[in-house]
Amino acid sequence: MVIAELPRSHADALGPLLELRHVRPEVVVDQNWLTTTSYATLLMNMTLSQACWYEPTLGRQGFISIAKLRNDALAWPDFMIRAKRAAQNAGFSDDYAGKLAAAIGEFYSNVIEHSQNLNSGYIVFCAKNRMFEFVVADAGIGVLNSLRSNPRFANLGDSGRALELALSEGVTRHTDPDRGNGFRPLFVGLANISRFIRFRSDDHSRELIRADDGTITALTRQVSKLSGFFCSVLCEAVGSTYP
Repeated sequence: MVIAELPRSHADALGPLLELRHVRPEVVVDQNWLTTTSYATLLMNMTLSQACWYEPTLGRQGFISIAKLRNDALAWPDFMIRAKRAAQNAGFSDDYAGKLAAAIGEFYSNVIEHSQNLNSGYIVFCAKNRMFEFVVADAGIGVLNSLRSNPRFANLGDSGRALELALSEGVTRHTDPDRGNGFRPLFVGLANISRFIRFRSDDHSRELIRADDGTITALTRQVSKLSGFFCSVLCEAVGSTYP
């Protein structure tokens, strides 16, 4: 990829921007072709800081590293409070804001459990008018290698299939049936508010797109290789009016 030849683009969503940063950080740093007005300060602080940052005025954006969460017992409850407050201020009810915070916690616990490269992980959120996005990612072993640690999936050879299995009921890398439920339980709390969920690991992505009538379209695609695991979630407030 020749950066100078890239077309002029504007980043209007957090997930795709951070996904590009995860795959090719040197491309995002170059600002001649990519306008990141809404996320410029966030990106700068993610690059400069190894710990955490929160938008000081309105608290609509923030990020934290897994290393910070592991080394500071107060960092996680503080992050959760900030994320929930940001969702509420964007128009989400107290109940749904709580479910969003809980969903972030579930993704975080999956990184802790499966990554094997914890200090590479991070969590980011962004809230705006009736919308809430969050990203959880790491540069660990990825979903395929994680599932392969279970003898049941030892011969699994396709990362797309690995993503599909990880999102299925009762599939986990653990041989103990009482340990772990994969990513499936995450969808319960987000059922009525998630608009778009994208998982990416190795050389595949898995997207879940919810239509206005509640139906969900699931797509698995082969993409360029990504180190570890990346997930972005976009949710929309329902039953409330943005102030």
